[in-house]
Amino acid sequence: MEPDRYSRIAITLHWLIAAALAFQIGLGWRMGNLTAATGQFTAFQLHKSIGITILLLSLIRVAVRWWKPRPAAEPDSPWAKRAAGLVHFGLYAFMIGGPITGWLLVSTSRIQVPTLLFNTIPWPHIPGLHGALRGPVHEFSEAAHSALAWIGIALFVLHVAGALRHQWLLRQPLIERMLPAGPERLSPGGGALAYVAALALVGGAFLLPGTIGSTRGNVPPPAPAAAETPAGETAGDDAAEANGAIETAPAEAADNAVTAGDNASVAAAPAEEAKAEAPRWAVQPGGRLGFTASFTGTPIEGRFARWDADIRFDADALDKSDIRVRIDMASADTEDSSRDETLRGDAFFDTGAHAAATFRATRVTSAGPGRYRAQGSLTIKDVKRPMTVDFTLAIKGDRADVAGKGTITRGDFGIGTGEWEATDRIAGPVAVDFRFSAIRKD
Repeated sequence: MEPDRYSRIAITLHWLIAAALAFQIGLGWRMGNLTAATGQFTAFQLHKSIGITILLLSLIRVAVRWWKPRPAAEPDSPWAKRAAGLVHFGLYAFMIGGPITGWLLVSTSRIQVPTLLFNTIPWPHIPGLHGALRGPVHEFSEAAHSALAWIGIALFVLHVAGALRHQWLLRQPLIERMLPAGPERLSPGGGALAYVAALALVGGAFLLPGTIGSTRGNVPPPAPAAAETPAGETAGDDAAEANGAIETAPAEAADNAVTAGDNASVAAAPAEEAKAEAPRWAVQPGGRLGFTASFTGTPIEGRFARWDADIRFDADALDKSDIRVRIDMASADTEDSSRDETLRGDAFFDTGAHAAATFRATRVTSAGPGRYRAQGSLTIKDVKRPMTVDFTLAIKGDRADVAGKGTITRGDFGIGTGEWEATDRIAGPVAVDFRFSAIRKD
C-alpha cells in the first residue's frame, strides 16, 4: 500500500539538499566578486566541501527513493506527468552532476590543491586524469559545471511552479506530503504559510554566502580607507592603468591595500631619495612582467597584470642609475583560475599578508653594445635576496625599448611551502622575463 506522505528520512534529505543547493548557488554567485584579500580562497574551499556534501546526500536520496515506498503520483494530464518526470530527472542530474564536474575540475587542475572537507576530512582527487586527458577533461568539466548551475536554477523554478500549480490550481495536497509534520490537507492559509516557510529556508540559504566577505577567518581585512593618490598623479594616467597604479598608503595599511582582480594599488613604502642626476623614464602601457616555472617537467607560464617601475637611467653615467620595481603579487595570472588562486594562498605568495614584491637595483654595468646587467635585491614575503637581471636596451630619441630576464630560486623566498617545498613536482628555479617601452621624462 502506498503511503500518504514521504518517509521522514526522505523529507529530511529533501530539505537539507534544497538548502545546501541554494547556499551553493549563492556562494558560487558571490565568489565572482571576492578577492584574495576578501576571502576568495576560503570561499572556494567551502564551495568544494558543500559540493561533496550535496553529492553524498543526493546519492543517499536516490537510494532512499528506491528503498522507501513513496506516495502515488497525483492525477494529472499526460503532458504534465511527462514534464514533471523530466524535471525530477533533471534535478537529480543537477544534484549529482554539478558536484562531479566540480570534482573533475579540481582533479584536473595543473596544481593539485588538496581538498579537506570543512578543513578536516581529506577528500581524494579522481585518479587517472593526467597527461593527454587532463586538458580536454578540464575544459569539458569547466563548461559543464557552469551550464549545470544555470540549468539547475531553471529546473528549481519549474519544480516550484509545478508544486504551486498542484497546490492551488488543482487543489491537490502536494506540499503536505513533504512537510515534516502536519495534517493531510492544509487550509489555503496554512498552505501559503508552509510555502513561505519553505521558500524562506531556501532563500535564506541563498543569501547566507553574502556574509563571507566580512567573516573570512584569518585573512586580513582590507584597509579602512582608500590610499591617497600622490600629488601630480591622476587615476586616469595611461601608464598607471596599463600596469596597475601604485599609490602610497599608511604603513599600517600597506599589507592590506591590494586585492586581486580589481584596480586597487600596490602599497609602497616612502621612496628613498632618487638619484636626480640621471633622467627619469616612464614605463608605457603594453609592457610585460612574466615568469616561467616547471611543474612535473611542463613549463607553466604566467605574468603579473599590475606592476610599475621608477627608473633613473643614463647610459653615459651608469653609476647614477637607479631602478625600482613594485609588483602586485595578487595580480599573478597563469590563465588557470584555480592555479592562480593557489598561488595567492599562504603556501605560495601569501598575498593577504604580503601584497607587494619589490626589486631594487643600484648597480648597472655594461655587458656589451646595447646590453646591460642590473645587480640589486628582490624582496618577496619580507624576504630579501640578491638578484641580477640582464637586459637589452635600444634608445631612439626619448623612447627606450627594454627586454630582459633573470632567475630566482623559489625556495629562497618561501614560495611553495609544506607539501610544495620539495622540487620533485615544482622545480626550484623560476625564470623571470620582462619587456616594455619607456619615455624619457626629464
